[in-house]
Amino acid sequence: MTMRQQLFLHIGDCKTGSTVVQTMLAGGHVVPQDVRLFYPGQAAHGQLQTSLGSRPDLYPARWQAIARRLASADWDVAVLSSELFEFSQPAKVARALQENLPEYADTVKVIAYIRPHAGRVLSQFAENLKLSHDTGTMAQFLDRFIDTGHLNYTKRLDAWHEQFPGRLIVRPFIRDQLKNGDVRDDFLSIILNGGAYTRGGEQDPNVSLCLADLALVRLLQRRFCESGEVPIENRVAFGKVFGRLLQARAPTGTGEKLGLPRALYERIRAHCLEDAQNMDQTWASPPCFERALETAADGVIAHPQSLEAEIHHSPETLRQTMVWGDLILHQMQDPPKVFGKRMRAIPSRH
Repeated sequence: MTMRQQLFLHIGDCKTGSTVVQTMLAGGHVVPQDVRLFYPGQAAHGQLQTSLGSRPDLYPARWQAIARRLASADWDVAVLSSELFEFSQPAKVARALQENLPEYADTVKVIAYIRPHAGRVLSQFAENLKLSHDTGTMAQFLDRFIDTGHLNYTKRLDAWHEQFPGRLIVRPFIRDQLKNGDVRDDFLSIILNGGAYTRGGEQDPNVSLCLADLALVRLLQRRFCESGEVPIENRVAFGKVFGRLLQARAPTGTGEKLGLPRALYERIRAHCLEDAQNMDQTWASPPCFERALETAADGVIAHPQSLEAEIHHSPETLRQTMVWGDLILHQMQDPPKVFGKRMRAIPSRH
């Protein structure tokens, strides 16, 4: 079967199953029927995004490397993927494509999954704790998240649509809106245009940590951060792997999950209701964002939960944890490339 090559740029969002999609593609867990699918590399393409922002020294080398891989491979459908593109200026992405991948710049399709507002706040706060991006309170996190405009989905998507008119595909990250309730099948239905495929691979391992585990991770990440000796890249790598290892072992306690306090929910609802309505009018069919915002009220909790480790763990557990933390601290001072490779070699289960 011969077809015109189609490049897809998967831009996230964060906390919408991007990791499991990337793992599926990089691991070769999907075999399309009569379509040659290509995913360059064995991980997310985060350095494409960072080269346009925090790491300009990587531009244009990372984009040119991708261009060479696309040029040397035989494919019908190819995917570039990084949830970090959520934080990019779409105009910069469009310009990078024109400069480095001009043969695809006018035909590339952009895929974005969007998580409803209240769920995004809760999941992103937990993720930030795990990866050491934020170790304060949920209320402090919400203040910053609102101020940065991350919950104004419509404005951000309008900017992407302006640069990629008619080529932006927006999908709600809501289980009953996804094909088979699975983001992988939903993603494949888009890039393969409904074509047949076989797929393997495990379910999404990136499930949320229980409250006690989050408190323990927060304790360690605070220790690493306060030392002033651990690069942020190493703290992120540690958080990802430590989180997976915790998820692989069932909690011994109640397994209580992080909840959204009612007062914060009311703030989110007041701030996001208009945006949810705009999302339904512009991007969601059938409408689902306003409904998701309203039904999130059913799961709120009356008062904020404590994330102080001493509330959830015994003094002896905390003592042992801090001893292990001090031991790990010395290893975490290694160059990020060295430490990251060591972390990636650790299996999730033993």
